[in-house]
Amino acid sequence: MKAEFYFDCHRYICSLVQVDFVKELKIKNHQGFVLAVKQGEKIGLLGKSRHNAKQVDVSKPHFYNVIKAAMSALELETKNEVILERNRTLADAEEMIQQQNREIRVLNEQLRMLATKVEELSREKQQLSMQLVEKEIRKTEISQEIDNFPATEEDLPAEIEHRIGEAEIHEKIEELSVQASGLAVQLIANQQNSEEIEEEEEISGGDVKMVDLEIIEEVEENLKQVEVQGGESEIKRLPKRPSNRKMRKKS
Repeated sequence: MKAEFYFDCHRYICSLVQVDFVKELKIKNHQGFVLAVKQGEKIGLLGKSRHNAKQVDVSKPHFYNVIKAAMSALELETKNEVILERNRTLADAEEMIQQQNREIRVLNEQLRMLATKVEELSREKQQLSMQLVEKEIRKTEISQEIDNFPATEEDLPAEIEHRIGEAEIHEKIEELSVQASGLAVQLIANQQNSEEIEEEEEISGGDVKMVDLEIIEEVEENLKQVEVQGGESEIKRLPKRPSNRKMRKKS
């Protein structure tokens, strides 16, 4: 360790070194002379080099005061070194604290992001729960609808055939009803014509020739075909009338 101090308006440099397991104080003045004194001894060496140095009594006031000033300077330098080391330690600690603060800020940001993610996952979980409930409800509804269908696959074609048969029967009934209505109108018109012919016959008194009406037979044939399951007819048959024949005068 080295220290610089001023004594009697002169600049000195001192150091404390280890020589043969003993501490030795060295003081160098502005002229280049060195005073070397081992710890606990009263005789020291004074010179520019150890080979041509001379022994001096360091207990004399001049050397003693210089040695005391040197020891004070070394002690002060030691304290300064301690303070500097402490300052360096504090600076390192402060840097470490700043680094930890930066890491804490990063961790806080990560925690905030994690909290946001947890909240999003919680909302998604609630939505999934609602969707599962809706699926269960829909599944129950579908099961109930399936229960309403025929129990076996063998019954399904029969059910479909039954429904198709009913639709075809109703369609056929409507078609024949329209035909029957038209034929009934023709029948009434033909009856009226027959009555007019009979009146003309009574008036003329001549002989006539009888002709069968094919329309009447066609109406009766169509009415026979309009039957449904159970042997019941969906259309009421028209009441049978006596066979009317056209009257035509002999030529």
